Amino acid sequence: MKIDTHRHWMVVLYIFLYNVIMFVIHLKIFLKLLDAQISGRFDFAEHFSLFLIGTSAQILDIFHGIIGITNTGIAAALIQVLGRMFMLFVIAGNPHAHTGLKTSMLLLVWVLIELIRYPYYALRSLKVEIYVLTWLRYSAWIPLYPTGFLLEWLTMVSSLTFYYKSENFPFRIPYLQFSLNFAVFLAVLSFFVMPFLTRKLLVHMRKQRKNKLDVKKHQ
Repeated sequence: MKIDTHRHWMVVLYIFLYNVIMFVIHLKIFLKLLDAQISGRFDFAEHFSLFLIGTSAQILDIFHGIIGITNTGIAAALIQVLGRMFMLFVIAGNPHAHTGLKTSMLLLVWVLIELIRYPYYALRSLKVEIYVLTWLRYSAWIPLYPTGFLLEWLTMVSSLTFYYKSENFPFRIPYLQFSLNFAVFLAVLSFFVMPFLTRKLLVHMRKQRKNKLDVKKHQ
């Protein structure tokens, strides 16, 4: 999300407050996750509502780009937000994933990404830029994104057996006496769609990093 520098002060204030609020939401999630990890009492059900609120609110990132008050990469934002919402419901529907290490680590990766991203854009809305934060914004994804994608993929693959046997969330085909097991849909996403989307996001982030940090080097 890039910031349009020619905006009314009320728009600037709105963007600043939006990013601050999103940072606070994700900081609260992070502290709850940290407490659960330290105490050894992690349970996805206790974090689902907050994550759903935080992730659903990120739809506004896309809306901001559409109406032109930020230069958000709409395609990349759509992939990320809808992908996370889908993953939340995959995990929510599979009780075996509620207390697993994969799930807690995945949520932690997501939160760490946002704890860097939202402060960066809050300051950018005020035309304030701190190099360390800028570097983190365009470098932290290098370990975090691949780790997150791997954990998402492992979560989906490990959920295939549960969804196949439970037959939860069947896809009914209109006008045909036929329904598609959700596990089949999940398998197609895991092995054919996700690799393509992962590559698209990584390429997008690499281009952003090159454009931003290369400019900084020459200033």
